Amino acid sequence: MVRYEDIQVGDTVYFSTPHSKEVKGKAVMFGPAGWVVNMGGRFGMPGVVGPDNFIKFRKGKNRHEDNLGKWLTGSQSML
Repeated sequence: MVRYEDIQVGDTVYFSTPHSKEVKGKAVMFGPAGWVVNMGGRFGMPGVVGPDNFIKFRKGKNRHEDNLGKWLTGSQSML
């Protein structure tokens, strides 16, 4: 079972747009609206993934927790 809470920095995240298109991007940091992802392009087009538009994710090679982002937003307990 793929869970939104298990996303970490470096993962490839698949999500839907308001127009029902499936898009993917690399998770960069966790913010107050959800995960900020880099969708590629010349300058790295940003996108935001929340629990409502999240589909699935694939674990990245160099993944790690975004402790700073979760601390700043007050999300989840820090271990």
